Amino acid sequence: MIGQATQTIFTRVYVLFLMTIYFWFFTLLGLVVFGIGPALHVVTELFMENQWASQRYRFKSSWQLFKQDFWHVNRNAWVFIGVILILMYNLYLSTQLNYAWMVMVQFLIIFGITLTFCVGIFTLLLRARYEVSMYNAVKLAFAQFFSSFYQLLFFITATIAIVLAAKKWPGLILFFLPGTYVVLADWLSRGWYQKIDRQLKVA
Repeated sequence: MIGQATQTIFTRVYVLFLMTIYFWFFTLLGLVVFGIGPALHVVTELFMENQWASQRYRFKSSWQLFKQDFWHVNRNAWVFIGVILILMYNLYLSTQLNYAWMVMVQFLIIFGITLTFCVGIFTLLLRARYEVSMYNAVKLAFAQFFSSFYQLLFFITATIAIVLAAKKWPGLILFFLPGTYVVLADWLSRGWYQKIDRQLKVA
């Protein structure tokens, strides 16, 4: 029992490590700007397909995923990243204005940033799990965002906790953070996957 549990823990830590190494390798290969979107796409696809089967995480398959639809993946990623950057800049500008009504504007901007980030992550997961177009994946991601307040709150809280942990222990960013976040986001989305699967069976 103990030996099996130890092996399971070791395997999962190793998978998280592999996912993170692949993420940083492909991010740097794409000179960060053109690498971060495809890199996140690669590790998400790998985990969706292989889960915890560590022997199936091969560089050859990850390289094929990276090259596949490279510019298309970049375009989709930068739509979300671009919107977030614009909103963050507007949030910064709003802090320079000392008006009481700006608090409401700032709240709306923060909500917009949160919505865009979450929908971007959910879209990434949905496209990796299902054969679905970008348009339909975004629609499903929006529906997921509003489907469960508690699940969304848990997801946002977990995201903040991971960021704070990475800030306290920077080594996590290099060796475990990207892989861990993809796995966590996938786990928190399981309830939504089940709803989609039930609808597909009915259809």
